[in-house]
Amino acid sequence: MLPKSLGLLLVLFLWIQRIVNETEVKGIIGNTVELKCHYHRKEKEVFILNKFRVHWQINTSLYCYVAAYYPDEDQSHQCREFSNRTRFNEKLKEGDFSLTLLNISRKDEHKYECIIQRNENVVFAVVQHTYITLKVAANYSNPVLTGSGQSEEEMNFTCSSSHGYPKGNIYWINQTDNSLLDAKQVFTEEPDGTFRVSSTLTTKRTSNIKLECIIENKQLNQNLTTTFTAINNTSRHSAEPDQPKTNAIVIGGVATAIVILAIILSIWLYKRQQRTYTDVCQNEAAANCNAPAEIVRF
Repeated sequence: MLPKSLGLLLVLFLWIQRIVNETEVKGIIGNTVELKCHYHRKEKEVFILNKFRVHWQINTSLYCYVAAYYPDEDQSHQCREFSNRTRFNEKLKEGDFSLTLLNISRKDEHKYECIIQRNENVVFAVVQHTYITLKVAANYSNPVLTGSGQSEEEMNFTCSSSHGYPKGNIYWINQTDNSLLDAKQVFTEEPDGTFRVSSTLTTKRTSNIKLECIIENKQLNQNLTTTFTAINNTSRHSAEPDQPKTNAIVIGGVATAIVILAIILSIWLYKRQQRTYTDVCQNEAAANCNAPAEIVRF
């Protein structure tokens, strides 16, 4: 029997080894993700694939596996939800048992265990565990911000975004003083398991309000921003997205170009008239060209 101190050291070593072999990966819903698992060879060890077998499993499915490599053995116990959605890479012969998971969804968010066994005297013994936690996510769509008049004193603004995962956050910022505005957010689950988030902000009606709506997805370090300017006047209340003020610039540019072209055309006509007069004088008698104009008297 091991001494108590030695037993504690062994438990600590195994716990540290598990932590070292435990990682977290992120996958985008609808895409593929690779779960890495490499066999750590001993020094001068010759790797022979047929002496190994490996299977991937999750804690929620103990009677079936996610994927497995069993040379010359039955492999019909794959979990139904992973059927035709897994594949090993081409480096199996090098001890790379990494697994590619196809078309991932929210249901694939688990802690996966890669168990490697080696044939030792006709008995397969576990020689390595690798734990990988899969976190799935989805990018939110560009936020849409709309505004409408609530009353003579207030206005409502709604910001929404869809098909994101996990639940995100909406922040409202008043850009006139960079203050953070308080508003509730509502989540709706989409058919594909992603979320739609929306938030309605009520503010006092003023002459100019410039609002910024930010959608945050912490899982992907994603921040999407849209900015709207609300214009309040006596005839109409509206909320429109910021757009470059190019109309006045374009009109002014066209007018300037027309004036310049008119000046160039006038100069060209004047010079042409002078050249024509010179040519006529050269073809006629000098006296006729140099003769003073006749004075008409009344």
